[in-house]
Amino acid sequence: MNSYYLGITGPWWLTILLILFAVAFAIFSYRKTIPPISSSRKIVLITLRSIGLSLLLFIMFEPILTIIKGSSEPPKLVVLLDNSLSIAQSDAVGDRKILYKNAINNSDFSSIEKENFKTAIFGNEVYSPDEFSLKEINYKGQMTDISKAIKWVSSKSENENIQAVLLITDGAFNAGNNPIYDAEFLGKPIFTIGIGDSTQPKDVSIQSIITNENIYINNPIPVNVNIKVSGYNEGELNLKLLDNGSTIAEQKFTVNPDRKSFTAVFEYSPKQEGIRKLTATINSLNNEITNKNNSANEFVNVLKNKRKIAIFSGSINPDFSFVKNSFLAEKGVDVISFIQKKGSEFYDRQPNETDVKDAEMIVLIGFPISETPANVIQIIKKELEKGKPLLFIASQFLDYNKLRALEEYLPFTTISSKPQEFLAIPDVKPEYASNPLLRVTGKDSDIDLWNQLPPVFRTETFVKVKPESEIVSGLKVNNAPLKEPLILTRAFGNKKSVAFLCYGLFRWKLLGYASELSKGRTGTPDLLDIIIENSRKWLSTPQDNKQVIIRTTKKLYTNNETVEFLGQIYDAANTPIENANVLVKVSGGNQERDLTLTSIGNGRYSGKLDGLSESDYYFSGTAINNGNKIGSDKGRFNVGQIALEFQDLRMNSSLLRTISDRTGGKFYLPENAKSFLKDLENLKNFKPKSVTIRNESALWNLPLFLIISILCFGIEWFLRKRAGML
Repeated sequence: MNSYYLGITGPWWLTILLILFAVAFAIFSYRKTIPPISSSRKIVLITLRSIGLSLLLFIMFEPILTIIKGSSEPPKLVVLLDNSLSIAQSDAVGDRKILYKNAINNSDFSSIEKENFKTAIFGNEVYSPDEFSLKEINYKGQMTDISKAIKWVSSKSENENIQAVLLITDGAFNAGNNPIYDAEFLGKPIFTIGIGDSTQPKDVSIQSIITNENIYINNPIPVNVNIKVSGYNEGELNLKLLDNGSTIAEQKFTVNPDRKSFTAVFEYSPKQEGIRKLTATINSLNNEITNKNNSANEFVNVLKNKRKIAIFSGSINPDFSFVKNSFLAEKGVDVISFIQKKGSEFYDRQPNETDVKDAEMIVLIGFPISETPANVIQIIKKELEKGKPLLFIASQFLDYNKLRALEEYLPFTTISSKPQEFLAIPDVKPEYASNPLLRVTGKDSDIDLWNQLPPVFRTETFVKVKPESEIVSGLKVNNAPLKEPLILTRAFGNKKSVAFLCYGLFRWKLLGYASELSKGRTGTPDLLDIIIENSRKWLSTPQDNKQVIIRTTKKLYTNNETVEFLGQIYDAANTPIENANVLVKVSGGNQERDLTLTSIGNGRYSGKLDGLSESDYYFSGTAINNGNKIGSDKGRFNVGQIALEFQDLRMNSSLLRTISDRTGGKFYLPENAKSFLKDLENLKNFKPKSVTIRNESALWNLPLFLIISILCFGIEWFLRKRAGML
């Protein structure tokens, strides 16, 4: 049913009264005319003037027409279909693809009216086809992100009457958050159909390779390889570690009923610099469900030398002690410390050019302060001009005015600063996950670890992030996200820097790591040491002092994943070049591909390649400007099946049951999913929703009324002239 309302600014009685006065005025105006005119013409003229004046008066009161429309929107079901690789496997209960199709047929959701249901296919991304068809499912998803699929439903429910969800999956999520929390937040019944066997299949898998991303020639480092065995009580395992395809070490293990997981530690001492590919492989056992998870790859960057670090601190403080100890914990790192007293003097020794010249990285912790001598700042600036990397950590008494002398080497410029401090917690977004500073295990779950850190201190300092900088973490205050950054990185030309716009980092160790250890949770990662170590490694990796830098966004890609290239092009003065012709040649896997990168501004370029087969690839890129070659760059990457989808091949029935129980849905196996439609009909909230749409039209803003009014006055004037009236 539709309702119509006409409203004005002011009382209606006044409007009607003024319109009556206008009509009376028109009648009075034509009471006597010179020369006299006929009664019919007089009526026409009175009418024209009355309409013209009345419309002008009506517009002055700003009339608004409100139309309220009511309708009924039918309830809608969303069907979430798992499209990941694990759905295409076979296990003890049979071929999962057959079970999957049985679940779809038995649930019979497609018999519902088309406007009452919609489907979404998910793996690591979510895709909703216009019409449901089994042909849309190709079982090629490289990861299973159930959380993202549920969040997608939540976003659609804002504008649609979604009242229930049917989730068909094996429940083995390996990306995103725990879906239970997102399911509860959605607030709609979620019915689940579990695919596969809930018991452990026969399988041997390499779960992960853990090692340093940047290492040094002839400096031995540990390489940890984690192995999981399920479904076997005996067997011999032979684990090999390969460097660029050549075996460098191997270990043997014996499977027994009491031992289902193994951790092998290899010592890797690289002999050549460059990007090296480490591969761990293990043999298969009889009747193994799949051997696609029997190998794993990792790339390491081998550098020439170790690093010496110069630390400048504005005072003796916990951050200085904890950061210094983090540096000293690694072999081959030498630390030179300069701690300023309250005046212009320093403890131990005064900084000089020779000491700082020997350092290959500079660290500022709450430095400079107001009493810092100008010559010390100039010594630091002179070394930073040479391209030495910079790690910056703020403090309450940092002098941002003196820091401006070094701002060209930092990822930010200061807008304003006050020493008032407050507590802030990290806010790491999913888009920041690939940043090397945040790497803990290399999985998406790393984000959750960083977002659970205790709060640190920050002053009321507002900064502008430089265009070439990257945000590593935002911040939250009282659980409300702010737009200011907490951690930044910058790589520009041959200069690299990391900035912590906070202090009290020691709290991450004392209130986070140490607190967890005191509760017996020995597996808790020490995130302070990790981010300091990752920062040092990233800063110590030489930023090529060259005009052409071309890289892939990662070193390891899955099958069917888009490979993305990023380029930076500069002239001899390190000024970004906007209109270069950047060509990349990719070879590997018995094929060669050419790619032209497109400019995205500020000397940056990007491009994407699809359809690369499983193999190692090498690329070389060349930049040309105005017919002249600027420079070139090269690198390597790998395309292959990352074993995430094969690390856990059993149906996670407990997760699916929990999701259904907590949301008011129901858990089914494919064979008993025939009761789904009946259960759906019995839902109390699965019913139409009344929708009210309110539209307001500002009539006073329409030109039509003014046109009619002017037209009335114009016709009146024309008729008066034809009659020879004054």
